[in-house]
Amino acid sequence: MWTSCLLWEVLVTGVMLVRQRVADVGQWNAIFGDLGLDAIRRRHGLVVTGTYLDGTDPDTIIVVMDMQNIEAARQFAASAELASAREQAGAIGSPDGVWFGPEKVNS
Repeated sequence: MWTSCLLWEVLVTGVMLVRQRVADVGQWNAIFGDLGLDAIRRRHGLVVTGTYLDGTDPDTIIVVMDMQNIEAARQFAASAELASAREQAGAIGSPDGVWFGPEKVNS
């Protein structure tokens, strides 16, 4: 187990953050927790490390993902699979923001 964690850490180059308003958090969570969508994310080098409610709006979700490759992450963000999942999940409009942090800054 430790070896696979270390290997993933070496492959991760950054993070992808998404902020999205949704009609129903439970409905959204059921769709975005689906193993099929998770497999698509992983093929694009993304692993969800946390999903949070916005501190000022309980109908807004913030998703944090480890990212292996910024171009693959951008492809996922623009993919038909994600667009379909967002529609099924009850996303309201486009995401409020999608941020790519391709490189960690150590201090």
